[in-house]
Amino acid sequence: MTSIFSGKFFQQARSFAGYSLLLGGVIGIYLLICAYGRTLSAPVLSVPMDNGGAVSQIHVNDFVHVLLALLLVIAAARTLGAIFRFIHQPPVVGEMIAGILLGPSLLGRVAPGFASYILPHSIAPLLNAISQVGVILYMFLVGLELDVSGLRNRARSTILISHASIVTPFLLGAGVALVLYPRLSNRSVSFIAFSLFLGVSMSVTAFPVLARILTDRGIHKTKMGTLTLACAAIDDVSAWCLLAFVVSITQAQAGSGWPTLLMAFGYITVMLVVVRPAVIRLTSLIDRRGRLTQGVLAFVLLAILLSSIATECIGIHSIFGAFILGAIIPHGSSLARDLTGKLEDFVIVFLLPAFFAFTGLRTQIGLVNGAEQWIFCGLIILVASLGKFGGSALAAKFSGLGWRDASALGILMNTRGLMELIVLNIGLELHVISPTLFAMLVLMALATTLATTPVLHFITPRHRLEDEANAIEAASQLAAAANDRSGTLVPVSNGNGVENLLDLALSLTAAEAPPPRVLAMVRTEVTGVGSGVKQVEELPPSRLPVLAAALDAAWSRGTVIIPQAVFTTDPVREIVEAAEQSQVRWLLLESRRSMLGRYTKRGVVSKVLERAARLPVKVAVVLPSPPLANTRITCLVDAAKDGASVLELAMQIARSRQQNVQVRFITPADHGEADPTVQAAKDNWQKELAGSLETSSVVVSAADHLVAAVPEGLIVIGKDIVDRWQVNFDQLTKSRSIIVVQGSGTELTSPTTYPLQLEPVPA
Repeated sequence: MTSIFSGKFFQQARSFAGYSLLLGGVIGIYLLICAYGRTLSAPVLSVPMDNGGAVSQIHVNDFVHVLLALLLVIAAARTLGAIFRFIHQPPVVGEMIAGILLGPSLLGRVAPGFASYILPHSIAPLLNAISQVGVILYMFLVGLELDVSGLRNRARSTILISHASIVTPFLLGAGVALVLYPRLSNRSVSFIAFSLFLGVSMSVTAFPVLARILTDRGIHKTKMGTLTLACAAIDDVSAWCLLAFVVSITQAQAGSGWPTLLMAFGYITVMLVVVRPAVIRLTSLIDRRGRLTQGVLAFVLLAILLSSIATECIGIHSIFGAFILGAIIPHGSSLARDLTGKLEDFVIVFLLPAFFAFTGLRTQIGLVNGAEQWIFCGLIILVASLGKFGGSALAAKFSGLGWRDASALGILMNTRGLMELIVLNIGLELHVISPTLFAMLVLMALATTLATTPVLHFITPRHRLEDEANAIEAASQLAAAANDRSGTLVPVSNGNGVENLLDLALSLTAAEAPPPRVLAMVRTEVTGVGSGVKQVEELPPSRLPVLAAALDAAWSRGTVIIPQAVFTTDPVREIVEAAEQSQVRWLLLESRRSMLGRYTKRGVVSKVLERAARLPVKVAVVLPSPPLANTRITCLVDAAKDGASVLELAMQIARSRQQNVQVRFITPADHGEADPTVQAAKDNWQKELAGSLETSSVVVSAADHLVAAVPEGLIVIGKDIVDRWQVNFDQLTKSRSIIVVQGSGTELTSPTTYPLQLEPVPA
């Protein structure tokens, strides 16, 4: 025991010593850079920097131009965002480019008259006001995305990687400032402010864009994906704190920086000690009431404004007040979910395009002219990429990841996106960077974000991820046999048919099993800049109409259900993962159109069947016609493995209705009625469940013959028969209700032995 504690103490001491050396080295190197930087001199500012053409007076006609500008930029942002998503790029990059293209960089050159009419410089103050409100609300939403408790739990394993991904590009950026300061700055800006800001601009990671890339590839729950998300979240918090420090130093007069830092510390203390407990009580109240009222929403908006005003008065910019307020609201509370639902779409679709347009007015790529300046631009992109990638990848490798995963993590951490634009606009407002350097840094943000997806595809090929996913699924099959599972999962996307599915679920639920789980599938709107982390996590029930219909149906039947909701862009993955995580025995689906037979490769249902075929879960698909109450129940089986599951489901329904089941054994015509495998299966079933079944045989030579031989009523049929005979459900469902059953992936496939696995149906 003593050796264990001594070994743990030695590891902690070594980590502390290494981290202390890292911080000490960073401070020492930066002091050397500053010592030499103070000997440099920048040229005298001859013309005041233009921050976007702000004027002192706003005319009434300017409001019309603002509306026209918003109309144009929203349309352009959504269009380019959709195009970029189609080519497997983050939509936010397209939206950022849309704002730049509408500015002087393209539209101002190609059609200067149209550009000056749509986006005159006189509307810059109005666009700036709208964009600032949008950025404040967006940063509040980013704060809501952060799971602070999760960061605390994973801080030890990720703090080295996240801080290495900050200090390395920060030092490289400060070093590049030695080259850029004499050429792209002026004497009104101190070298310390210039180098600090350039270092911070190299250190930013766009957590929402990074998370969207991970979720789109379906690797956000892998070891590398979860580690990257945790590192990016810590990176975000650290980078914003560092930026707040840089802004306070930049805005403070000589010798007055300490009051700003002390006031910032007091503000954070008040938010954590006073405001956070009040917010927790508010979230508990809302959780009990079950909804976010307009009064509570107004109160939260007032709190956002007050917090933003407080940080602006302190001198660390208004966005930090909104971000911190969002971060102290409990991540998984109803308040956080409802606020996100009410604000996110409006902020992302309407307000942020104004920020892109305002940034586009400020971005003048034409200012980057001549070979020397383009070399400087390339140097900025190279240094930013090497710093982010190198620092993250080396720290990840040191932490135990392989080179491939460490390199993938480094590439992902190099994503900047919208967060970089927010930082750059702050620097331009403070006159720390010139319009020329602003344009270079915007190009850097675009280049690094655009490179993320293709480089990630190169480093981690999709087939490797599929092999890893298959291995995980195979391991889960071995870990849990189908016989140890109980209960049902019912994924639904609308209220139509939910009552029939619930009746079927109740029939399949044994007395000792948990209540049926109803999973509401809501397709996530692709917003372009939202991270999607909240949307891909399984959420507790909200006020979704489909869940309300399920709860009403359960209440009318005097039973209970377990309601859940998940917002997703990949319903197939969410359904299969939910079935695995909840360890259910049956997965019930409803097909609103022909998803099987001649359409076997299309639709969500057929893809779920394909994925679930390797798992220890049974799947039942209810075709468009609902099960008919108190009608004859017939199940069609042959010697394939789905027959046992078909019989189990039919027997469960029959017992819940107190009816008998007619079993028809399907024998191919070329084998004859005396097919030994089918006859063996028939004999075994009759022996196993004597007196419960009415059995007969059907010789089938074609699919039409099979359809004609099936009586009216409720038909339970195995998917293996559907695939073998290419059943046409358009004919079969005219006077029948159909349930297609696929057995679990753990069932034996030998036709002579699998009937013996048939379990007694619970009474």
